[in-house]
This record gives sequence, structure tokens and C-alpha cells, in this order.
Amino acid sequence: MNNSNIIYLKKELDKIKILFNKGAFNLVIQKSKALLKKNSNQTIIYNYIGLSYIQLNEIENALEIFLLANQKLPSEPSILCNIGLAYKNLDDIPNARNYFNKALNINPKHLPSHINLGHLENNLNHSEKASDHYLEAYNLNNNSEEVLTYLILNLSAQGKFVEAKKIILELNNKFPENTKSYQLYSKIHKYVLEDPHQKLMLSKINIPDLNNEDLSNLHFALAKSFYDQKNDEKFAHHTLKANDIKFETFKNYNFELEEIRFNQIKKYYKNFQFLNSNKRGENLIFIVGLPRSGTTLLHQIISSHSKTFGAEESHILSNFFNKKFKNENSLINFFSKELFDKDLCFNLSNEILSKYKVYDQDKIIVDKMPFNFRWIGFIKILFPQAKIIHSNRNPADSAFSIFRNVFDSPGLGWAYKQDYLTKYVNLYSNLMSFWKKELGNFIYESHYEKLVTEQISETKNILKFCNLEFEENCIDYTNNNIPSRTVSVLQVRDKIYNSSVNLSEKYYKQFPFLEQIKKRAP
Repeated sequence: MNNSNIIYLKKELDKIKILFNKGAFNLVIQKSKALLKKNSNQTIIYNYIGLSYIQLNEIENALEIFLLANQKLPSEPSILCNIGLAYKNLDDIPNARNYFNKALNINPKHLPSHINLGHLENNLNHSEKASDHYLEAYNLNNNSEEVLTYLILNLSAQGKFVEAKKIILELNNKFPENTKSYQLYSKIHKYVLEDPHQKLMLSKINIPDLNNEDLSNLHFALAKSFYDQKNDEKFAHHTLKANDIKFETFKNYNFELEEIRFNQIKKYYKNFQFLNSNKRGENLIFIVGLPRSGTTLLHQIISSHSKTFGAEESHILSNFFNKKFKNENSLINFFSKELFDKDLCFNLSNEILSKYKVYDQDKIIVDKMPFNFRWIGFIKILFPQAKIIHSNRNPADSAFSIFRNVFDSPGLGWAYKQDYLTKYVNLYSNLMSFWKKELGNFIYESHYEKLVTEQISETKNILKFCNLEFEENCIDYTNNNIPSRTVSVLQVRDKIYNSSVNLSEKYYKQFPFLEQIKKRAP
């Protein structure tokens, strides 16, 4: 390649980089494919195309371009890593792990492969394996915001709060404009009066030109600090500011889509005749409910049993069903045709089971993704022997906890607006009443308030429902080393306490919508 071609290629790649950073992924693909025709040995062009497809959720197209690149450039670790990334997005964990390791076999210091293997093991709750890769990434580059953040999250999930705080302070020092670090610190720190970390955050809140994401992070963290200090006025002030600002980051959010989804479920399952056509699902336990309803507590109790493995909040069901049921036509087709094809239903259940078995081949898998309450009907069809436990908590208490916390999930716009949060809780309550009417004893109602006041007897009832013998481990669940990556990361290390029962009543004056939720509760 002569100098003029090199200069031209560099200029075009600079333009493509700008487009990629702006999120113009279709343009990136178009321009990169044109550039690829005369530069088929340039790794970066393949990566721009494939990663753009991933951003557009066209994973099969991404995999195709990466595999093509691998044929031309078989020893390029970034291509191998991105093949692994595509497989991971397709929930093909064995292939994903295989390609990440292939990249590391070629270059043991390939940073993205260590990070992605850390994510993969983290998602499988293999915390020690994840730690190995995050620590290796840290040793390779401890000046990366990304690496420092992932290491903090991993240490926090394992309850290693002292180590996590050290890395947070390192992140603060190296990247003082990173407001996420303050929010991460607030989750694992109990604030006292005149707390220096609170003072530091107060000095940051008035910095000009902070974007909404940064501002919301600081306000949520400050709200937590004043909550710990029992300063209700300032706690309420920062909580309201945090939610108002956070909601502004959800551009084009449409709550009507939530209502449509809930109505669709009831439409197709009203008076549905469930047939126990197979014996599948004996190795699956699903804990469902609103966020902040006690699902993490139930997960810690049940996953402490010797015959279970805690998968934490798995996205297996949501990824599978959201992909399968993209529109109304796909739902119609399932309920009018596919449902009556025993072989097809068997294959669907087998596909999902294979993904759960990646966690552990032999143990019963406990999945505590709260939003699986939407899929209870499909669970009953595909896994009639599965166990579903509904974490049923005073909805006003759950709503209060939701409103004062920030979530990593990108699709929870309803959580940050009082009116939408009220409506969502109502949709959820109505749907759970619907499921109980249609499915009866298929769902065990675990009342949070009973669990925290009658721990031993309620734990025995839950284990009996799950066909598990009683074990003392399930009472002293604080010895459970299963990591927690939810906003319950600090509480999950504590013993059961009942101080949060009816806690929302104390804040009706500051947050009147909570009283409305309480009045509407079934």
C-alpha cells in the first residue's frame, strides 16, 4: 500500500470512528463495507462492521462478518474476542468462552478478552473465575475507567467492601469527573454525621456543565447518605431531584408499551387450558416479584441449600422470549400453531434448559430475576414441574425502595417517575392476581413480612414447596458466598431484620404517591 492510500485509509477510518461514537451504526456499516473492498486485510474495518451490527442487535450479521474476518486473519485476537462477544450475545456460552480463550492463547495480555471473560463468568455467578480475569485486566491497565469500574462491581458483589472502597478511591483520584464512583461507594458505605465522603459529593454537585447522568448519580448517592443519617428532609430533596433528572435520560420513553405488554399476556392466557404434557423443569426454581420486594433474600436462603445453585438475576428467559415474541403475529402463531406441536415445545424447553445447565449441570438452578413474573404462563407450558415463588411484599414498601435506588438495567424508565411507578405497580399487582386465579398452587406466595418475622417456619414451608429437605444453612444464609450484583449488595450480607416492614408509611408526607399505592393494594 503506497503512502497516498495509507493517508486516504486513515482519513476514512477517522470519519468512521466519529460516526461510530455518534451511534450512526448503519452509516458505519455502509462506509466500512465500501472501504473493505480494497482493504480486506484491515482488522479494524471488520470490527467496526461487526460491533455496529451488535449495537443494532443484529447479532447473526455480526457473527457472520467476524467469522469471515477470522478466515482471512486467523491469528488476530481482537477478531476472536469479538466472535466470542457475538456468541455471548446469542447466549451460546460454550462457544463464547472458547473464542475468548482462543484470543488469550494467542495474546495472554489481550485486555478486552480478559474483560469479556470476566463478564461471562460474572453472569454465571462464577465469581472467583471472574475475579481472576478482572484482576488480570487491572494488572494490564489500571488506568482504565472501564477496568476499575468492573473490578469495583466484582469486589462489591462478593462482599469485599474494604477492597472495593480502595479501588473506588483510586478511580476518584485518577478520574475525578467520574460520578458513577460516588454512587458505587454510597451503595457499600454507611454514612455517619459529618461524613467526609458526603462532603466531597456536596462539593461536586454544583460543578457547572454536569450532564444528567452525572447529576442523577450524585443526587442518588447524596440521598443515600442523608438516609443513613436519618435526615428525612435532605433525603427527600435529593431523592426527588435524582429521579426527575434520571427520567430525563430516558428519551422517547413510552409507558403505553408497558401497558400493551401486560394486556397481551392476560389476553392470551385468560381461561387458557394448561396441560402437564411433560415432566420438565424439576431442576428450576424461579423467584419473581417487584424489584426490591425481597427476591434477593429468598435467593440467598434457597441457594444456601446444598442441592441448589444461585444464578442470581439471569436474563435467560427475557432474552429468549423477547427474541421469540417480537410482535403480535409471533404470539398469534405460537398460541394457534406452535403450542400444539409437542416436538417444537420440547425443543423450546430443551433450548432454554441447556442455557441454565451452563450454570451447573447437576444442581437445581435458582433464578431470581424479578421480571420473570411476565413469563409465568410460558414457564407453566414449557416447565410444568418448575417451582415459582412470588416474593409478595407491601407494594408501597417496594415502591419506596425502588424510588430511592438507581438501577443498572436500561429499560426501567417507569421507576423514576412517580405516576409511572404507581401505574406499573398496579399493572404488576393485577397480573399476579391474574396468575394466581389461572394457576393457583403452581405459585407459592412468600410474604416478605412473614419471612422476616417467622424466618424458620416460613423457610421450612418454602423448602417443602421446592421439594427440598430442611438444612440449617438456609437459616444462617449469611455464609452463602453467592455474589450479589443488585442494589441489595450491602443488605444481603446482613442477617434478617424487620425494620423495613411498613417503612414507607414514614415517608407519605415526602412522597404522597406511596400512600396511593398502599390504598390500591389488593
